[in-house]
Amino acid sequence: MRFPMFVELEGRKAVVAGAGTIGTRRILALLEFGARVTVISPEISGKVRSLWEAGRLTCMLREAAQEDVRDAFLVVAATSDRQANHQVALWCRSAGVFVNVADRKEECDFYFPGIAREGILTAGVCADGKSHGLAKAAAEEIRRLFVEKFRDPEVAKRGGDGNGR
Repeated sequence: MRFPMFVELEGRKAVVAGAGTIGTRRILALLEFGARVTVISPEISGKVRSLWEAGRLTCMLREAAQEDVRDAFLVVAATSDRQANHQVALWCRSAGVFVNVADRKEECDFYFPGIAREGILTAGVCADGKSHGLAKAAAEEIRRLFVEKFRDPEVAKRGGDGNGR
């Protein structure tokens, strides 16, 4: 069982190895919370390329290397290669860096929760790595509840969604 913990990511370096579907989702979540994201992947999604071109993240078009994790606050291993993800996890362990391994929950130091945000409220939902579908459904229900019960009327009057958009 994992302890739910909220950490300050603003300005902290987060490295994401892999920029496919899962890597892109992780990148977007990290950016939303202010992390300085460095993506390392020989190939990147169109969304990641757009963010890179807009200057929102750093991108290195190559395979990850051990030195990439040394000064990171956290690392995500989300390549399509099981051995590469495992190697990134080993490098992180030896460097004392928290790692999330997208294809192997047993190698994760932390999980990405389902996130619900409305104004200053943030909730994270996790099913201990056992049911992504259950966590997703619970996060969606919390989002609905936040909008229904806790929507900031001042934000609504200005036309925002409570998340700065």
